[in-house]
Amino acid sequence: MKKTLLTAILLFSLSTALLAQTGEGYKYLGGSIYFNYNRDGNTTNYTYPTGNVVYTQEHLLNLNISPEFGFFMSKNWALGIQPGYTRASGREVSNFYSNQNSASNFTTVNSFHTDYIGLAVNLRYYWMFNDKVGIFPQFGVSTSHILNDFSNGGLTIGGTPNVVFFPTPKLGVNMGFGNASYYYNYRSGNTVVNLSVSNSFNFGLNYYWR
Repeated sequence: MKKTLLTAILLFSLSTALLAQTGEGYKYLGGSIYFNYNRDGNTTNYTYPTGNVVYTQEHLLNLNISPEFGFFMSKNWALGIQPGYTRASGREVSNFYSNQNSASNFTTVNSFHTDYIGLAVNLRYYWMFNDKVGIFPQFGVSTSHILNDFSNGGLTIGGTPNVVFFPTPKLGVNMGFGNASYYYNYRSGNTVVNLSVSNSFNFGLNYYWR
């Protein structure tokens, strides 16, 4: 009898340990890193009465780093804080070709970069189908600004559906597909509403613990 009871307790402990680490009292740490480099960039031709300009943006770099820390307020609801940093940089080359005198041809080369900082607050609702797979819609409010021109930025409010998979109890891999968002530009006052279902995907990795 004692042996059977000990075996049952051991099996229960193991099964509990194998469950995904979600629920009240749990925390998670994750985020995303995005990197894209385009050496050739894009080229545009402009025609003028005196000649034409071939304008090229090349060596384009886009880097985004967005760590996230969150905690579960209840069995299903989790709140996350996500600061972010983005850099967009490259080089622009303008070649002018004169229609009248080739001696007037010239080339200008300029490097550029823009740094952005931001902060987001995200709310998740976890709906687990079993101990491995579930979904969570994520709703968030974020603000972003150009680092050396803080008044130039915008506010985004939106949501994204996500699928989450736990290869191990403490490691969750999630994929977001599509989004619905509202964007407000602080400087111009312009607004943009976006609704997409399948034209954008993003992946995240989160570590869960208690």
